[in-house]
Amino acid sequence: MKIDTDTLLNSWEPPRHLEHPYLFFSKRDILRLRHKVELILGDLNELVKKNRSKIKKLKRANLNEVKEVTLLSQMATESAFTYALTSDEEFAKFTLDLIEIIKVKDWVMPPHRPLKVDLGVANVASVLGLVYDWLWDYLDDSLKEEIKELLIKRALEPFRIISSKKLEWWTVVTHNWRSVICGCMGLAALSILGEYDKFIECLREAIKGVTVVFDRIGVDGGYDEGVGYWSFGIGEGVKFVEALKRVSKGEVNLYEHPKLKITGYFALYLYTPDNNCFNFSDCDYRPPSSWLIAKLASEYRDPYLQWLAWKLRSENPYYLIFYDESLKYKEPDLPPHRLFRDIGVVVSRSDWSDEASFLGFKTGRTVANHSHLDINSFVFYAFGKRLIKDLGYWPYTPNKGLGFFDVKERRWYYEANSTLGHNTLLVDGVGQVYGSENYGSILKAKFTDAIDLLIGDGRRAYAGMLKKFNRWIIFIKPRTLILVDEVESNKPRKFELLFHPDGKLQEDDQGLTIVNEPVALKVLFLRPSQDEPRVISYRLSRSFYESRRGPTVQENEYVSISPLLKTRRYIFVTILHAYKVRELPKIETSIIEETHDEIALRVKTEEKRVEAKIRLKDLTCNFKITR
Repeated sequence: MKIDTDTLLNSWEPPRHLEHPYLFFSKRDILRLRHKVELILGDLNELVKKNRSKIKKLKRANLNEVKEVTLLSQMATESAFTYALTSDEEFAKFTLDLIEIIKVKDWVMPPHRPLKVDLGVANVASVLGLVYDWLWDYLDDSLKEEIKELLIKRALEPFRIISSKKLEWWTVVTHNWRSVICGCMGLAALSILGEYDKFIECLREAIKGVTVVFDRIGVDGGYDEGVGYWSFGIGEGVKFVEALKRVSKGEVNLYEHPKLKITGYFALYLYTPDNNCFNFSDCDYRPPSSWLIAKLASEYRDPYLQWLAWKLRSENPYYLIFYDESLKYKEPDLPPHRLFRDIGVVVSRSDWSDEASFLGFKTGRTVANHSHLDINSFVFYAFGKRLIKDLGYWPYTPNKGLGFFDVKERRWYYEANSTLGHNTLLVDGVGQVYGSENYGSILKAKFTDAIDLLIGDGRRAYAGMLKKFNRWIIFIKPRTLILVDEVESNKPRKFELLFHPDGKLQEDDQGLTIVNEPVALKVLFLRPSQDEPRVISYRLSRSFYESRRGPTVQENEYVSISPLLKTRRYIFVTILHAYKVRELPKIETSIIEETHDEIALRVKTEEKRVEAKIRLKDLTCNFKITR
């Protein structure tokens, strides 16, 4: 959807004056906010006590030595919000103490210099705007003028000029940097809308930058930077959208963007049974943004998103503001699977409970922002426990010298970013390659109540080394997987599959067991079998480097299996079956028949007996299921 920014702004007459606070709530909303805190957290007084205790601890520390302005800004947001709720001047004074420290620091984050505007400048600008709005009654005229001048001179004017003239690289991208900077600056501009003569010009740039990132969302709601950067990039844009809708009384309503209406389901489906997420790309293993889901649920009156918002309830000020207690939640009765074709991601689960099995399958582009070399990788959970994992995010480095974002070479020395950090294939000991011509795709995604069939094509990710890499994943619900990997090259090569366990490893003749109490996963290698020449390796590596957090040690533990000898073509067959630790695994597996183009398998578990006839050439599979 193309947003006509000029038409939107030309038809709206901004008010000359609004009574503060007005960005996210008004004075009339304070009583309701207090009631919400009681509903969500149980006791407003406990929240106040906790925040007061936090202030005492922070005052004993030397806040002047805090290097990250974003951390100081977060503290300021929390204390300013507590003041707005309670009118307790202790929180207002502490907020202004933090602002005194922030204003003398360089707002540009050290790794981003020599940029004039970056994520740090944008973050500080939005927080100053909120402080200006939420502490209005407490601030004297000189402080109001000082904050306003800081906003204009150090943030809004540099942003307006740089964005309109495209003077820095972030002004032309379509990923999270653009929406975060533009969303934060737009929010800051709205906080002083009647006192900034370039307000409309600034707002125009903000709207353009936010909507171009909304346009990037897939037609099915998917976001190729992963759940973490969805929370950040889309989330900061939504804060601006919310404030703009409130200030304009609905006349400028970017919630009408069709992709914004559906993208909440990206978080809903990638939310995992253990209260985290399918963490592909640079993504921490944590849940999606609680406050963003709460806001999308409220805006679009969606009971399923409200269900997730309630599960993720938190003390975050934005969550407390955006959660709508009048909207009833409903546990999803939606299909338990979703194909996000635009980004090459498929997820499926046995059900929506906390004890569910969950399968995440990743193909897609290697050049998406913050992407990893993870084509045809997967994760698997059973009984609510993760058993096959993705390493996800490793801490970023503080400078360019360590090359964490050098996609031409050094980024791939960090094992979490490279193929070594994922459950996929090495070829001659080499992983996948970054580039627009190196990508994967979903060839088939077929879902039924009993069995799902997924096929991913990963051959292009290996820079011409492969003629074929089709990964078949057959999900026999509720807790069994069949993996069939057909790999082919023009010359003999060593093909090696990787598996990253989440739990303790135990080895036996057939394969191995992964134990993540109280759940275990049996991993059976049918090809290469114990009767074939094969190599099984167990590796634990530790990477030591200086991250933004300081000295950092990151581990990568994985199992690999390969035929002993090089070959032009090989078909791997692996069975994974989950069970409770105190129960003996009841699984029988065999290859019934095998030709060049077909392979027939039998898998018998506690629940059912499945015979699968896989036609590799036709990309079809027939199943016979008996109880």
